[in-house]
Amino acid sequence: MLAAALWYARQTGADFFKHCLTDSYTLQALAWRAGRTTLDGELPWLELAIYNGRQYLSFPPVPTVPLWVLTFFFGENTPSGLLPLLYLLGGYAAAYFLCARRMRPGSAALLAALLSAGGSLLDVAVSDANFCGAVWYQAQTLAFLLTMLAFLLVDGKSRTGWYWGLVFYALAIGCRPFNIALAPAVLWVFGERLANGEKFGWRLVGRAVPFCVAPFLIGCAYGCYNLVRFGSFFQFGHDYLPEFVQSGEPMFSLRYFARNVRSLLRMPAVWRGWDEMPSVSGFAVWLTQPGLFLALGWFIFRALRGKITAADAVLAGCVAVQACALMLHRTNGGWQYGARYLCDTLPAVVYLRARADRDARPWEAAALGGAAMFNLLAGAAFHAL
Repeated sequence: MLAAALWYARQTGADFFKHCLTDSYTLQALAWRAGRTTLDGELPWLELAIYNGRQYLSFPPVPTVPLWVLTFFFGENTPSGLLPLLYLLGGYAAAYFLCARRMRPGSAALLAALLSAGGSLLDVAVSDANFCGAVWYQAQTLAFLLTMLAFLLVDGKSRTGWYWGLVFYALAIGCRPFNIALAPAVLWVFGERLANGEKFGWRLVGRAVPFCVAPFLIGCAYGCYNLVRFGSFFQFGHDYLPEFVQSGEPMFSLRYFARNVRSLLRMPAVWRGWDEMPSVSGFAVWLTQPGLFLALGWFIFRALRGKITAADAVLAGCVAVQACALMLHRTNGGWQYGARYLCDTLPAVVYLRARADRDARPWEAAALGGAAMFNLLAGAAFHAL
C-alpha cells in the first residue's frame, strides 16, 4: 500500500510534507484557537460559505480536530499532505483485521489492499502537487478510516470495542454526513452482538442505550455548532456556497440523478490517448470503483444459494441507499479522477465482502489486480494532462 502511494506520488508530484493551500481545516483550527468560528481574510480559492456577510468553512468539523493538534507544532504550515495518506493506511489496517476474522491472513491482506486502494481512493489519498491534502480529500480519507474502525469494532466481541465503534461511526458522520445511510447496518450488527442470541425487544433496547449516549452527544454537538454558525441544526453551510447561491440551483436534487449516473458510466477512450479521460463528474465506475461491483456479485451469488443473513441484507441495502444519495449532488464530485464520491461506500463494501466468509478467489484477485493496475497508470496519466 505504501509503495503504491509513494510511486503514485512520484508520478503526480505530490509532496506529503507540504502544506496544501486548499486545506481550509487548518484555517478553521487556528480560528478555533482564537475563539472564533469565522474565517477572516480574502480567500477566493477556498470553498467557503458566506452567511450574514461572514465566511465559514462549509464542511463538517471533525477533520479539523487533528489539524488543531498539529497547529500547536507547525502553526499555519501543517503537513496536511501527509494526513490523507496516514488515514488511508490506517483504514487499510482496519480492513485487514476485519477480513482476517473470516479468511486466511494472506487472503485478507490481498483483498483489503485491492479493495482499499484498487480504485479511486488512492488518488484521493495522494492526488498531485496542488491538491495533496486538500480539504475534500482529508474528509473522505478520515471518514474511510473511522467507518472502517467502526465496522471492525462493532463486529467484534468486546463491549469496550462496541462502545468505541459507535463513537468512531458518529465521528465518521462528522466527516461525510451521507455516512449516516449506514446507520441501520451498524446498529443491526451491534444489536446482534449485544443480544448474543436473545430476541430483539425493549429489554435489549434498554441494554443498548448506554452505548449510544456518546454518539448521540456527538451528533448534538454537530447540530449546536451548525446552529451557532447558520441558525439551523442541520445546516453545515453548503447551501451558502457562492456557486449555489449564484446559480439558484439546489445542492441536492432528484433531477441530478440520471445525469450523474450517465457520467459515471462513461468509458474513457484511452486507446486514443490518456487525454480522452473525462476530468469532471467521474467516469467508468466499474473500473474506478471495482470493489462495489465485486461485493454486489458476492451478495447475489450468496442470495441465490440462500446464504444471506438479515445483517447482510441490511448492509447491502445501506450501500445502495448511500450510493444513490451520493448521486443527488449537483457537482457529482466536480474535478476528479474516477468516481470520488463513491469512495464513501468502501468501508461497507469491504465488510460486505468479508461477510462472504471466503478467501480471495484467483479470478477475483485477477480482476481486482487488473483494475488496480489500470487505476495506477490512468491516475498518473490523468494528473499529467
